[in-house]
Amino acid sequence: MVSELTISELAKKVGVSTASISRFAKTVGYTNYREFSMELANVATDNNQRTMFKKIDPDDTLDEMAKKTFQAMIDALISTQSILHEDELRQAVDYILHAGQLAFFGLGGSSVAALDGYHTFLRTSINSEYYPDFDVQLMQAAKLTRNDCAIMISHSGENQQTLTVLNQLKNNHVPVIAITSYGRSSLAQRADVVLLSLADQVNKRSDGMYTLIAQLALIDSLFTMVAIKLSNKTEAVMSRVRRAIDETRNEL
Repeated sequence: MVSELTISELAKKVGVSTASISRFAKTVGYTNYREFSMELANVATDNNQRTMFKKIDPDDTLDEMAKKTFQAMIDALISTQSILHEDELRQAVDYILHAGQLAFFGLGGSSVAALDGYHTFLRTSINSEYYPDFDVQLMQAAKLTRNDCAIMISHSGENQQTLTVLNQLKNNHVPVIAITSYGRSSLAQRADVVLLSLADQVNKRSDGMYTLIAQLALIDSLFTMVAIKLSNKTEAVMSRVRRAIDETRNEL
């Protein structure tokens, strides 16, 4: 799939220079190759989802409903994984590793993924934070600097409060990693790194659990990569965290 290739890989495959690819992307109306490739990913996914995601019908048995629900989650993960770019992942990990403060932002349904990200990264030596309230998130964004990193999670990438927080972050030159389902969204267009979470929705679900599954998988992937890079420090922190949690549990 073209959307999975870097500009250098695509140039090599078609036998032209990277400059030619870049000029072509701008000629057809895109700012750069990255924006062009994200658009291709969206189009390919829209087409695939018409057949790959099975819809739940009222006449389905309970077993069939369960199978289709599980399959939709599996398809969401496969779709999301298939368009990951090595360069984007490397840049995201680099931002996180060099962050004085790692801040998570998410509102509404995306607040679940943001809280999970904060909870997950507490197991590393990186200072992380998350506040569910919008006003507090805005204050949090105002304190961050170019030496920190923000992970912003929004299914649509168009939530007005999320974009208000984004404006504050960009004013402070904070590196922003966006996790969103839409590469054309306002959030994706202004983020430094974009990780797309792709999922179709089964009947009666608007934009919930399948998108969330993909978002959580992306966060866990970032955690794994960072934890490996910080293996010694991470092991020490996780050991202390486990001991603290164990002290709260009754012996079986």
